[in-house]
Amino acid sequence: MQTNRLASIAWRCAILLLPAFSMQAGGPLPEFTFQGVALHPADLAYAPTQQLIHPSIIRTKGRIEDPLGKFYLYYAPHKHVAISMAYADSLDGPWTEYKANPVIKGPSAPDIRWIEHKGRFYMWGHTRNSQTELWTSRDGIRFEYRGVSITASNIGTRNATYTRVYEYPLKRYGSRFVMLYSGFIEGREIRCVWLAHSNDAENWVQLKIPLAEPIKGENNDLYGPSLLRWKNRNYVVYQDHTAWRGGAIKYVEVDAELNAVGAKGERYVLIDPPPGPPLKDRYRGSEFYVENDSLYLYSSASSDPRIIVYATARVTPGPSNK
Repeated sequence: MQTNRLASIAWRCAILLLPAFSMQAGGPLPEFTFQGVALHPADLAYAPTQQLIHPSIIRTKGRIEDPLGKFYLYYAPHKHVAISMAYADSLDGPWTEYKANPVIKGPSAPDIRWIEHKGRFYMWGHTRNSQTELWTSRDGIRFEYRGVSITASNIGTRNATYTRVYEYPLKRYGSRFVMLYSGFIEGREIRCVWLAHSNDAENWVQLKIPLAEPIKGENNDLYGPSLLRWKNRNYVVYQDHTAWRGGAIKYVEVDAELNAVGAKGERYVLIDPPPGPPLKDRYRGSEFYVENDSLYLYSSASSDPRIIVYATARVTPGPSNK
């Protein structure tokens, strides 16, 4: 553990030496600035595999009685081990590890949402790469398994994982929720962003064609998709494959009905990670949160170890998504 602590200190010292960096000029989204490491496995009591991936954050106010903090941050090791939680009173941290981690044994890559009309939290993750499953909770700590939400076999891919769910109605389907996820097409040898929709966040219809496909220079893979609504426009945010199973955070615009863009649409770089620590050329699995006049981007980064990092953008007025 002493070795891990020294490694953690070294990573934090390296942060102080990093120059400020942001997205390339010309894109419609605001400029982000890297802020630092939110969670490092060397600082945690429970960190099997020394890997932290796919951060997902909820607000507790009005939803949890006597919460541990204003925000709960969920994350997981790579591979199918467990989902853990940390809490804080600010999106800037500091984050405190939940002492009884993990909160769920088995799955990886959590995505958690408050479903208002259900009065509970819905969390998606996967215990195998061929499907994404659902758990629900009233307190954000005790979770009940609900079943399989999507499968790779439904769309002819090798996997159907790393999901993000949003309450976003699609008129063409009369649906209330959408799910973005990753799926690898064997034969074409590309990893794409896929879309599913649902009326109740429990029963999902998977569309048969990819929402977004990789373009030249992205090395055939799009990872960790998320949906960001900004000034009444929609963007699919993802990581390319310019580093090991991840890379730069990029985005492409989609229309109001989230129609497929495939390999079309101009691609913009939101943040391009520098080669040195703590990021080491690699982002993976980003998501966005709004607090006051700031838009927060949380992501996994680096590869050995994998860590949770965040960046911010000043926004006035804030984005149109919740």
